Amino acid sequence: MRDSGEARRTPDELPQRLQTWFDEHEERLRSCGITGGVQRSPEDGRTKTSTWVTLETDDQVAVLIVWSSGEAELECGDVPTDRVRRQHRDLRTFEDLLDAIETIREWIQTKGEATTGWVT
Repeated sequence: MRDSGEARRTPDELPQRLQTWFDEHEERLRSCGITGGVQRSPEDGRTKTSTWVTLETDDQVAVLIVWSSGEAELECGDVPTDRVRRQHRDLRTFEDLLDAIETIREWIQTKGEATTGWVT
C-alpha cells in the first residue's frame, strides 16, 4: 500500500517521477529485451517542462511524454504493420503516472512476458 502522500503530489512533480521510475526499472526492462532512454526538456524558462521515456523492442517503439502541467501523450508504433496507437491523458497523481507507464508497457509487451508488477 502506498503512503497517503502519494495521492497529494502535484502534477509538476510528475516529469521527475517519470525519470526516477525509468532509472529504477531500466535494468529490468533490458532483461526483458526492452531498450530505452529518458530525456528532459531544457531548463530555459519554459512555462511547462517535460520528461519523455522511449521504450523499444525489435518490432515496437513506445513513447510517454509527461509535462509539468500533468498533460501526457502516449504513443506506440508497430514497425511491421505501421500501426500507431495514440492516447492523451491528464495526469494528477503518481498513480495516474503509473497507469500511463503500464499502458505503454502493455502496448509493447514481448512474447511470453508477463507485465504484472511493472509499475511498483
